[in-house]
Amino acid sequence: MKFVRKLTIALVLLCTAAVYAKEVTIDDVCASLTSHPVTTGSFVQEKKSAAIKRPLKSYGTYIFTKDGIVWNTTKPFKSSMVITPTSIVQTQADGTQSVIDNSTSQIFGTIAEMFSALFGGNRAALEKHFTIKTVNTAEGWSLILTPKDATIASVMNQFTLSGTASGGKVELSSLLIEESSTDSILYTFSDQIYKEVLSNEEKAYFT
Repeated sequence: MKFVRKLTIALVLLCTAAVYAKEVTIDDVCASLTSHPVTTGSFVQEKKSAAIKRPLKSYGTYIFTKDGIVWNTTKPFKSSMVITPTSIVQTQADGTQSVIDNSTSQIFGTIAEMFSALFGGNRAALEKHFTIKTVNTAEGWSLILTPKDATIASVMNQFTLSGTASGGKVELSSLLIEESSTDSILYTFSDQIYKEVLSNEEKAYFT
């Protein structure tokens, strides 16, 4: 019996040590996101709202880089959104563009700064605008960002980034933007490709 008890305790301690060894911190996430200058892949966007009966889904590709982020929607309607530290540019299928100067909008400026800080590994900039909570589970990790500013909080309750960690490698798999208690936008990422430089076509988004 003593042997069984000791073996059980040893197994519990071993499992506990393994769990803690896999815990992911905000620094781990920032380091992972900045370890590759360019990340591209596919996304599925699912938008839920009290004003619509069923979730709206769209599909496309994305580019994550320290210079900014590109959401290139391919279905059901083509469009693109480019978020940089200075502006947010939306382009419709017919080429019509709308440009938001981040310096003239606190909300859009903060959102742009958040993405820039996140993919630039700037923890201090993130903590300037958000209270950050790290959650680790058997399924993976999550970073929950809650806006400190009341103006931002009035339109966006929180951002939740989730992913997996294996063999010291931390990957981002989803981004949940909760606009209110009933409205949210979920991005699910797949087919990630890590690169050192942007292609000429990708560079065009930022010029």
